[in-house]
Amino acid sequence: MFRQDREPIEVEVYRVVNVAENPELRESALRGTLHRLDDGEVIDVPFIYHDPDAHRFVLVIPHAARGRELSERAKLLDSLMKEHEEDVPDYVRHFVIVFGRHGLDRYLEDLQTTEVELTELEPLDRPPLVASQYPRPATLLPPAEFWARASAELALLIDDEELWIFVQLGAGEHDAFAEDSSDLLIQLKTVHQLAIGILLLTDRQTNAVRRAYLNPQRSADERILELLRRDFHATVVAYSDHRVLLRSFRLEAPRAANAKMILDRSELAPQALPGRWEEAVEACRLTPPATGQVDHPFVLEDVASNAAEALGRLERLQAWTSPKKVDEALLVISVPRPVFELSRRRLVSDALRFGLAMSNELLPQAVRFGLAPDAQQLAAVLEQNFEQTLSAPSVHGLSDSQIQANRNALARLRQIHGTSTAPGLSCNMEH
Repeated sequence: MFRQDREPIEVEVYRVVNVAENPELRESALRGTLHRLDDGEVIDVPFIYHDPDAHRFVLVIPHAARGRELSERAKLLDSLMKEHEEDVPDYVRHFVIVFGRHGLDRYLEDLQTTEVELTELEPLDRPPLVASQYPRPATLLPPAEFWARASAELALLIDDEELWIFVQLGAGEHDAFAEDSSDLLIQLKTVHQLAIGILLLTDRQTNAVRRAYLNPQRSADERILELLRRDFHATVVAYSDHRVLLRSFRLEAPRAANAKMILDRSELAPQALPGRWEEAVEACRLTPPATGQVDHPFVLEDVASNAAEALGRLERLQAWTSPKKVDEALLVISVPRPVFELSRRRLVSDALRFGLAMSNELLPQAVRFGLAPDAQQLAAVLEQNFEQTLSAPSVHGLSDSQIQANRNALARLRQIHGTSTAPGLSCNMEH
């Protein structure tokens, strides 16, 4: 142990106090002297108090280390989850958290009082009830206010620059929000001219959805969005409706750029007047943005196998080129920005490969993607590639009407952007 202006010393640290195996440590744990040095200084080290005979398993966190509650809880949960399920007793699985020696002392005293009340006050003509061996879960869960809407919404908490998401599952939902079927999305909705950020936890197997509503102009919510802007991930903790821990896992998604867009847009929104924000959120709860499967072109697919397939994809893309549709894709459907950009490039590149005419919105995009030096040469390459496509009529798959429509569209592009034979450009140009 290194101490400021003092010589380093070696200290024996107890991470687990098993009072059955080491009964001499029990009093030290209860008196707060477990990690006290000879000079009276106390090392603030969290430890586990374990009494297997009484079925007590308690994570004790010193008051000076309260800020590490969630990280210490996560370490313990991770350790328990690595054990074989049959090796973890129920009372260990349902551990509690207390703060300092007084918290531990009060917890053990409360349990003794509860046992006396349950055993001594039962009618004599019935078998006495046995006191529950499970610790009360209150200290394992977020503060009570987080559970006001737990059946329908998420509870968010930041600890040590990490975002934690708490979700409650009903009796028929225990299979929802598993690690391999969950996704984390971010949306933006404007209600009464106020920007509402919506963080969603979705499950593709059960179609379950939970939401949290964020005010980007409120410091606590802005901090959440800033964390997501830097690194879009969170630790998900799922509980049953009886507040029994079901699972915990880390979830991440490539949506940091989407969170940045929401922060940028919210800077332009007006400040919410008192009470106005609550009204806007309630309206959003009644009609939240859609989260179902929307037919859009922003998916990572293999290159098109023929011109007909490339044309179908191009037409879908061109229906999503307006600013309104782009906002819908990124801010409502929550298409990850990298997927959005890569899929657009793939579809435009396929169109160029087969010589398919693009809309005025997509043509400059193709130039920005580096598929041609400028719009004039791009139009010339499209014409050359289309002639090559038509030279293999048995494989391109285009109908006569599609061929004629593409010829007419290419002629319009030639008129708009001038003519060029573009002798130095490859017909299969793609950088």
